[in-house]
Amino acid sequence: MRALSHFMEKGKKVDKFALPCYKFIRFSKGMCSHAQPSQYSVLGKKLFKERMGRDMKSGEKILGLGIGIALVLFIVSSPQAQVINIKFADALPPTWCYYQGMKAYKAYVEQKLAGRVKMEIYTSGVLGDQKTLLESTRMGALQMCFITSAISQAVAPSHQAWSIPYMFKTAEEFYKFAYGPVAIEIGNDVEKAGLKFVTWVSAGERGIALRSRCFTNPETMKGMKIRVMQDPFQASIIQHMGAIPVAMSLAEVFTALQTGQIDGAELGPTLTVTGKYSDICKAYARTLQFRVPGEVLANLKWWNELPADVRKVLEDGLPIMCKVNDDYIDRDEGTSEPDRLRYMEKKGIKMCPVYLEAFKKATFPVVGELRKTIGDATVDKVLKAVGY
Repeated sequence: MRALSHFMEKGKKVDKFALPCYKFIRFSKGMCSHAQPSQYSVLGKKLFKERMGRDMKSGEKILGLGIGIALVLFIVSSPQAQVINIKFADALPPTWCYYQGMKAYKAYVEQKLAGRVKMEIYTSGVLGDQKTLLESTRMGALQMCFITSAISQAVAPSHQAWSIPYMFKTAEEFYKFAYGPVAIEIGNDVEKAGLKFVTWVSAGERGIALRSRCFTNPETMKGMKIRVMQDPFQASIIQHMGAIPVAMSLAEVFTALQTGQIDGAELGPTLTVTGKYSDICKAYARTLQFRVPGEVLANLKWWNELPADVRKVLEDGLPIMCKVNDDYIDRDEGTSEPDRLRYMEKKGIKMCPVYLEAFKKATFPVVGELRKTIGDATVDKVLKAVGY
């Protein structure tokens, strides 16, 4: 070390390969520390090559590690690699048509987007009632929900148009309107509330399950207490039909019928059978006052930010969901509304003869009430579309 310093202090020329040795010696008492000046050049070259070799190997390792990390980060952050989780919920039991459509939709989407999308279905109200599901979807806690227009009208008043009584006589008339431009335009009104309207579906026809006696017209229906959904226009319809409306959640209906708190419940044939109300009711009136549709909604921000190809698959799968849902409640053997009605008859439940025109006339004032709340333009557009 002193010898090398001596050379440098005297200003003598030092071989360039000796300099690394000079620096190295300050940190090591290796072979350079006892070397003679004549050996510095050879020794410096040797140490320089060794050090450069180690540095190059370390550099290669670091570079390789960096490339590996970058590759992993790219794969993880790539839209193609991320698994998109979709929580899709409804509040009715799996014996209802919504669940059938949801299962078919899930199967289609996951098959088309295998490894990229996972759809989780929650039914039977495990995540809350329909109002809760609507709010959860608005907030983004749920991606999609299955509810009815009676609930969505709270955020989109035009959805109250579905409460116009006696718009449809058959399921086919319902389909023509529900999947047509006017109904879709009305559906899109939920966007103002941060929701994406996805589709309407059939939820079957409506009638009244009766604890004991029948009625045939508004006169014979007077004084009867009839359960309705928590919707002021559905309550108004029942009132104009001659009865006393009692707003009540579905969970309360069975006990209320059993104890005589109510005389009947506004229900369709499917819910009457699958909810076991047919076990305690002795009569059923097929009043057909309206067909409240099922409705699929999504969180608008989430929907719009989906990759385009994923969104396209979700859209392409809708006809499958709608068909399975609609067939289950309107056409399929054993589960359709006509078959449910036949089942009730065989069970001994009396089918009340109903004068539909008398009820249609009695409930017409509801149309005027709707004009005041959603406007003439919307009401007239709907009435024209259905040929009212």
